[in-house]
Amino acid sequence: MFSNVLLQYSTISQWILFLGISLMLFGWFEKKDKILLSGQIIFLILGVFALWIVCSGQINIPQVSDPKLSKEIKILGFFKGVIVLAVIDLISLGLRFFKLRFQKAIGIIIILVAMMMFFMVFNILQTPVK
Repeated sequence: MFSNVLLQYSTISQWILFLGISLMLFGWFEKKDKILLSGQIIFLILGVFALWIVCSGQINIPQVSDPKLSKEIKILGFFKGVIVLAVIDLISLGLRFFKLRFQKAIGIIIILVAMMMFFMVFNILQTPVK
């Protein structure tokens, strides 16, 4: 059974992803580095939140004989993807701090991965619970 706490964590993560994507795109289009940096920091905070959820055992995966993946397994995969997003974002911040090349390319990768995670959680939350 999909718990309400897990539903709340997923919904909060979805809204935080939307905020981070919006801030990064706005900062990029308007060429405002502080807004772009705030979007990246939001992704780092979300990554720490996802790491806490995965490591603390908040997600209990039931034993079922159904060949379909349960909603809990999909959410666990989503949170692991958010951790990967945070690692990529941390690399991007390192490139920015040391003023190395490929800052725009990794920024595009961050936005694409974040959008993939957003639509992944959107799809998971739209599927009915059995």
